[in-house]
Amino acid sequence: MGPSYSMNASLTIMLAFGALIGIVYMLAQANEGFLYLLSNGLPPLLAFGAFGTACAGLIRNGVSLKNRISIVWLSYSLGMLLWFLGESTWAVYALWYSVPTPFPSVADVFWLAGYAPLIVAMVFQAWPFRDFFATKRMLGVVSLILVVAGMLLLVLLPSAYASEIGQDLASVLVGLAYPLLDVVLLIVALPVLFLFGRGTFWRPFLFITVGLILTFLGDTLFSWATTAGVYYDGSYLELFFHWGYLALVYGFYLRLRTGTGPRMLE
Repeated sequence: MGPSYSMNASLTIMLAFGALIGIVYMLAQANEGFLYLLSNGLPPLLAFGAFGTACAGLIRNGVSLKNRISIVWLSYSLGMLLWFLGESTWAVYALWYSVPTPFPSVADVFWLAGYAPLIVAMVFQAWPFRDFFATKRMLGVVSLILVVAGMLLLVLLPSAYASEIGQDLASVLVGLAYPLLDVVLLIVALPVLFLFGRGTFWRPFLFITVGLILTFLGDTLFSWATTAGVYYDGSYLELFFHWGYLALVYGFYLRLRTGTGPRMLE
């Protein structure tokens, strides 16, 4: 059985697991206690999976600030570590201290800090092809992303400030920071995805990008739901975060399997 069979099998497993999470969420809506445990206990496990697969790539390539691909893996690993710490801190608030929806909290410090190394990873991947970003095609892609971001602000800002009476300004700003930082990541990720076409690195990066898009959708819906006061632990919108982590795990796994080493992207 060749590598393609193994990758197809792993994709099937990943999709089946994602579907299983969705089914469990649907059935758990009738059990408030289990839904609360599922909502707060599952994300750290998924985030740790993403961190583990990113670390596997880092270990394979080694840590060297002179090797650009090593810096990419290091940045991915740090980003996933910070997101794992964010998920774990949220879980401690919710499960240990019985604080439902601890937002904003120390968990947000870890999550927001995680964007910095992820942006570094994206920039280092795109840097050899920086001239490509100046082409008309890529400027069109970036412009489209910025238009979507502008429309997002038009939707979120009115509801955010309308609900500010019941929230402090920090909650509003933190809620808006997530989707805006997601847009920054996508401004780099989507053009790079178009650049790779269907080469060796395209499929791994496709799933990494899908993970970022799902995270963006989750952050956008979470920001809207919290400002509108309709979010609850176990909401279906959390599935976007769970599926996003699964896509990141699979993307890192594929990149590890395809042997993307120091020769690639140099």
